[in-house]
Amino acid sequence: VKIQIREVQQSVNASQMVKGLFVLITALSFGIALSSGFTHWMVTEDGLSIQSVSDSPFLMAQPHSLVQFLDQERKLDAISQNRELFSEHEKMIREQEKIDDPEIESKIRSSDEDCLAAGTFSTNRDPFIVSYTLVDPLEDLEYMIGIVKDLNEDIPRENPYCTSDLPFSMYAFEHLPSMQQRAGLSIPYEHELQKSLPSRFRLLDFGHYVAVALEKEPTSAPLLNLAALYWRIRGEASNAVECLRRSLHYSTQQKRAGVMFALGNMLHRAGHSLDAIVLYQLVLAEIDDAFVHMALADALVVVQNRSDAIVEYDAAFARDPKMSDASLKAAALRCDQKLVDAMEKQHKNLLDTISEKNLYNNRYELVKTLEENVRKNVLDADGKLQSTLIYEYFTYGTLPHVSCRTVKHSGRSAMQCTISDWRRYRAAVSEKHQKLITAARRNAPQFSNETFDLSGDEEEEESQELIEFLNALDPFKGIDMDEPNGRPIYPRKIESSMSRLLERYLSNSWPNRSLCDANRWRHPMPTADNLPQLFMSPDNKGYSVSDLLNKYLGLSPLKEHPLPWALPECGSFIRDQPLSSMFKLPGVVHASSRGRSVKFAEERLRQTFVNLVGNRATQADVAQRIRTLLKYNIGPKWLVFNLAALYWRIAGVPGEAISCLRAALFFQPERHADVALTQLAQIVMRTASRDEHLSDASALLNTAIHVDPNEPLTYFLNGLIQILQKKYSIALAHVRAAVILDPLFQPAVDVLHALKCAASKDGGNPVGERIQARCCSPSQPNVLCFVSLGGACFTARKHGVYEANNCDINNRQSKDVCWRATPLVPFIAPSLSYDTSDAGNLENVESLKNRQDTNTDGLDDWIDNSDEIALDFGAEQCLQRIRERSRITTTPMSQTQVLYAGAKRVMTKEAEEVWEEEVTVHIVPFPESPLSLSQISDRRQMLAYDIELPEVLPLPLKEQIRLGLQYLPPSRTSDPNFCNNMKMTISMLHEQTTSTWVSVTAKGVGLEQYMDLSNPAPAIAGFEPNCPDLDEPSPLRTFDHLPAYHLREQFIFYKPEKALTDAFQSLGNERERIEHVAGRLMIAMKVSKLTPNLSKNQDGGVHWTLSTASTLFWRVKGDAVNALKCLRHSLNNAPPDMKDVALVSMANIYHQAGLLHSALIAGGAALGISPKLVAIHFTLANIYASMADYEHALQFYYSTLSLQSTFEPAKERIRAIYCHTGSTFRFHSRIHLR
Repeated sequence: VKIQIREVQQSVNASQMVKGLFVLITALSFGIALSSGFTHWMVTEDGLSIQSVSDSPFLMAQPHSLVQFLDQERKLDAISQNRELFSEHEKMIREQEKIDDPEIESKIRSSDEDCLAAGTFSTNRDPFIVSYTLVDPLEDLEYMIGIVKDLNEDIPRENPYCTSDLPFSMYAFEHLPSMQQRAGLSIPYEHELQKSLPSRFRLLDFGHYVAVALEKEPTSAPLLNLAALYWRIRGEASNAVECLRRSLHYSTQQKRAGVMFALGNMLHRAGHSLDAIVLYQLVLAEIDDAFVHMALADALVVVQNRSDAIVEYDAAFARDPKMSDASLKAAALRCDQKLVDAMEKQHKNLLDTISEKNLYNNRYELVKTLEENVRKNVLDADGKLQSTLIYEYFTYGTLPHVSCRTVKHSGRSAMQCTISDWRRYRAAVSEKHQKLITAARRNAPQFSNETFDLSGDEEEEESQELIEFLNALDPFKGIDMDEPNGRPIYPRKIESSMSRLLERYLSNSWPNRSLCDANRWRHPMPTADNLPQLFMSPDNKGYSVSDLLNKYLGLSPLKEHPLPWALPECGSFIRDQPLSSMFKLPGVVHASSRGRSVKFAEERLRQTFVNLVGNRATQADVAQRIRTLLKYNIGPKWLVFNLAALYWRIAGVPGEAISCLRAALFFQPERHADVALTQLAQIVMRTASRDEHLSDASALLNTAIHVDPNEPLTYFLNGLIQILQKKYSIALAHVRAAVILDPLFQPAVDVLHALKCAASKDGGNPVGERIQARCCSPSQPNVLCFVSLGGACFTARKHGVYEANNCDINNRQSKDVCWRATPLVPFIAPSLSYDTSDAGNLENVESLKNRQDTNTDGLDDWIDNSDEIALDFGAEQCLQRIRERSRITTTPMSQTQVLYAGAKRVMTKEAEEVWEEEVTVHIVPFPESPLSLSQISDRRQMLAYDIELPEVLPLPLKEQIRLGLQYLPPSRTSDPNFCNNMKMTISMLHEQTTSTWVSVTAKGVGLEQYMDLSNPAPAIAGFEPNCPDLDEPSPLRTFDHLPAYHLREQFIFYKPEKALTDAFQSLGNERERIEHVAGRLMIAMKVSKLTPNLSKNQDGGVHWTLSTASTLFWRVKGDAVNALKCLRHSLNNAPPDMKDVALVSMANIYHQAGLLHSALIAGGAALGISPKLVAIHFTLANIYASMADYEHALQFYYSTLSLQSTFEPAKERIRAIYCHTGSTFRFHSRIHLR
């Protein structure tokens, strides 16, 4: 006889499981009192004890069948899960039934303000078929009467047919479907139009007069308009259209808009509202009239575009508040929209309720079926009774009033018991049961306090071990180990064997077709579900992680950390710290919100993690060692927090990993931040759900490249992101860079293999390698050049048209001349896409234009969103290797030079020689090809193309410096608290440029004198304040002699100055958008041209104040070319004492572009005009700070304080210079302090 004992496993931790097993053994040994003779036991919900089950579903009819037993368990689990879902379904159904409101329509109509305003107005089609006219016929009638004065009343009346010959007209909109079918148009009578005629006119007499006049002048536009009016009143559309066609053809430009409106109104009434909309919109471009907005709204309603119709009704009412029908119709449409939205929500809720009830019913039927199947597998009542009797027979021995014997069924032996007296049998079983309990209690061990002495001793021994461990740890507590104890791995020295290997990897012959086919599955293209799992070890930086986790804890790889063990949590270290902008990126926020998941667990990093201690260590042991390092502040914080983050990456808890990385970047942002950034980027990549998240990961990696461009892992991860975004040529550039830096970095080699194999399917190199994208100028960004055809270039136009373009700066050909592109272009160009341009130049231009200043602490100022491989951040040897290996052979662009004396064009060598003979000029080298971040990645490298510093530098007055020193005396720098809470780093001082701007109002000029602020502001696309070209420019007056001006189309570091948005919006009325203010400026420029006292002696007729204000718009947009165009106009036309306003902006733009010497010259010129403007002093101070000329920077910061003592940005920068440079500046000793 087999007795089944089943334990249902509960989800408990290790300690609870141990306790549960202990209780189980104890209960079986002496806890029989709880059993009451039952044969099945289950662990309780808390997992700490067991209890008997009276009617177990596992009392199987066939207890020998394991398959049936497991099937029973599966069915019971399914029943349990479905029963739990019943309550959820019921709750959902109740909530949905509450939402359902049969009276929703009447409630909205009786309470909504739009519905109350609309009243009973119908939104059917008829109220929106209204006749409108913009033309007053009286003027046309006067013209007609001048032709036809007296008529014979007795002659028959004629109709004014418009029959003058006009087979086709460019002005008559013959392309519209309604016009092509004009013979079949029909409209109702428009009797309301007759009200516009004098009352003495009968309709037939009016038509007769018009007919007689038309016979004399059949092409007169006024007469044709009157004829069209006649036919519209009579409801004859085809005749009216013919008259309006001819009127459009013969009307003047000023009158044509009114005729177009009449034609549109008639087509709308004839059922061709889409054509009417086209005409109305053209009329609006000429006439901003309330009736036009009203008519357009009516047509939009008929074509069911109600949202735009409401906008037009509101516009009509705003222009003419007396037009009550506009507000009435708008309210009715809004009411209708709200009703429709509410009814749609009700309908969706009803469908959801029905679906939920169907799911509930289906689940109920499923549970019933499962329960029936479970009952079929369980013993019947007689079988259960026999099982209980047999159990009691073997438990208590022979009992009275029961007879058990062996019987045979189908050749098998079985036991069967019968009861003669149930009452006496139960009494005997109870007596036996009590005796068994008494015996068990007597024989069971006594669990007194002495019983646990052994356990207590063990705890004391463990505690003693921990105490000894902590005592031995005392010498290491608080040790930071600032400096690495070894040499960094990167930049890796390339041996001869590695060089040959690299040559092989980069050659076009590797991998060949057979190698690609053989390793197709071994080197697959990475996907979002199969990303490499990598860790930038601190060992790369020269640190020994093994020593930190072993020697500095007094442990060895074979000796475990004393118990207890816990997890390396980091949240408590940064709980009160604010989030930096880096951790506010959407991708990072999304990753932080994700909980623990197997999907995010990076199991392949487990061995890497364990090997940090030794390959025989356990993951839990290493985790506790990291926790101890954190708790007792042992080792570099950035390193330990990175190790903690690695643990949580393996565990699949991205939120906790990001907390550790926050701590690493918060406490020591200047210490090898690329280790944390690469981990953070990988977490974002693994949890990304949108392409935007991948872009955030790329920005983090670009920031890591700024920190250390020697690590191949950073480039490799950036390549993976480009693969996920399907930018394969950009990915190839990044992965190649990783292999160049380390040919032994196998993950990069594998992906390079996959990329090149994928490209070989298209016949060799990818298109991005065969065709090089160039950006000749912002006006020609999409020029593509063949590498193998001597640099032949072409531009892709619409409809598959390709034009040749030699992309040559020295090209003397006319811009209007086009050539046919090489015959290969139509076959190769279709495979190009901007996403796969070779170096991502086009995307980089847009990325650089769209980047915004972050104005946050530490590394956040370095966040770089470009796809470009950033170079030259201090690792010249490694980066030169990438440049040499990655350079694409093309025909170089012509060497161009900028002449310091201000030549307006690039000159040939012969012309240069002649020029040099006449005037001695300073030649500044011009870049051979358009600049990009692949060539120049540090703003300071732009100085190679700038002019030399002038001999006499701009300096403030000594009196100003002396006065400024009083507000922040140098003596304070010795105060130990002087540098507390210092947020600005020295790199921020160099790189973080501040936008400065001087308004003309600061010079006493009122902008409202030149710009109308009373009329509504236009916000139409294309309404931008483009400054005119100069009639007679003076290169020295407009500072064209500075090299920065000639490089204006290549300001790769210049970004939109969003900080100036408020300043620009303040030029208009309150709450106006940027587009509104731009529209005002454009209109003001047009008015200036028509106003003699404004346009006099001004280039293009535009007053200099308007071009100065327009500069702000282009700076906010990040368009340096147009901004400088406006500044040149201002400098060429402004009075001498007003030129500093433009010069400050020019200096600030050049500063942000990295041309610091040009910026200094422009700023110095502004200082000479206005030596007491705060913005000029602060701008010059920032320029000197970017040049690392701290002494002169301090002088201007102090002079800034002399002019405005409460100017905190100047004080913050003074503190930054003193605190971060550690230098003592003695310039103040040369200035007498009172």
